[in-house]
Amino acid sequence: ADWGAPQGAAGEDAGAEERAVAEGVSSHLLRQGAPLLARLRKHPDAWPFESPVDPVAHECRDYFTVVTTPMDLGTVSAKLESDQYPTFWHFVSDVLVTFDNAMQYNPPTHPIHKKASRLSSLVRERFSKLLLSVGKVLTDHAADPWPIACAQVLRSMLLREGSWPFLEPVDPVALGIPDYHLVVKRPMDLGTVSRTLQAGGYPHAGEMAFEVRLVVENAMMYNPPGHEVHRLAKRLGQAFDQQWGEVCKVLDARSDAA
Repeated sequence: ADWGAPQGAAGEDAGAEERAVAEGVSSHLLRQGAPLLARLRKHPDAWPFESPVDPVAHECRDYFTVVTTPMDLGTVSAKLESDQYPTFWHFVSDVLVTFDNAMQYNPPTHPIHKKASRLSSLVRERFSKLLLSVGKVLTDHAADPWPIACAQVLRSMLLREGSWPFLEPVDPVALGIPDYHLVVKRPMDLGTVSRTLQAGGYPHAGEMAFEVRLVVENAMMYNPPGHEVHRLAKRLGQAFDQQWGEVCKVLDARSDAA
């Protein structure tokens, strides 16, 4: 997908249109969240994930040592009802984290791990089908939906709870890591990606995706696997690949059908 940088009043109008469509897409998807979550909570495998894990009652006292971002379906429902999700992707992330945590803490042979694995696959399938509606919303309201899709997915990355290490360029002096630029040859951060996108600096949608992945790869390359920044980068990359892959699949399908 190609697009040029908007200029003058025309650029302002295009930017306003993109923001309006992006907000419409997010609202459209979030409205579908409640019925999806309600059906998920009725699934026979869902009962272990209804409420927060109690390490004492559940006899897993090291739980919060292993799982650093606890989540459960009851909490997701409460957050959804009180409009705490700025985008659909934040809602999706919390649902999937619920099952990721269970699979991380429990070994593959454990019944809870198996239930979480089945539900995670089911959720991804249902969300993928829901995203088919995004293509219609985008193509009905914008001549070129790719810039809007880029902005929507990137906004979700910027607003993630664990995105804080990646929002601005790494400062080796302030962070006490003088060898950073010896290891990382092409630094990148989400703030720079966002500013480049807003300025129309990505002729192709894939260039934005490449630089988001570069943020993730740099962080995972410099920080060892046990480091929190490495862990946060890995989750950021997984979230981006899921969201970007689904959006690309939908928009490519729409383009082929046009």
